[in-house]
Amino acid sequence: MLPNKAGQVVRFHTPFPDEDPKMIFILLYLDEEHYPNRRADIRPIFSNLTIPPINRVQLEDLEVVELDLKDLMMHKVTVIKEDRTEAVGRVVKLHQEKIIPELTVKEGKGVMTNALITVKDFDGQEHTGFLFVTPESKI
Repeated sequence: MLPNKAGQVVRFHTPFPDEDPKMIFILLYLDEEHYPNRRADIRPIFSNLTIPPINRVQLEDLEVVELDLKDLMMHKVTVIKEDRTEAVGRVVKLHQEKIIPELTVKEGKGVMTNALITVKDFDGQEHTGFLFVTPESKI
């Protein structure tokens, strides 16, 4: 699927032989004009560099990455609930098994996702919300 908005996780559908085919990027900007040569600004999600580069590439070279959420089961995570409060606990329920992730940086504290999950906190209460990833998160 061709990316259609900023915040989507993408990869190259046909990487060069010397490129890692599993490398994923966040789509920062999408050129809404200039058909058929639309461009996109992307940045690697995982990088060893202090300041990861932003690259401008042909939109047609990218595809949206689908994320399998089953790997989150029983991991300790943070969710942002409907009332905007945070809850920390272990994942006990997935509301979708696979999603096309959309990421949004929130106040420089972390990254909000569109992964709706239910966690059980350490008092045994369940909380439903969207997965929130912080620099301290260890999934």
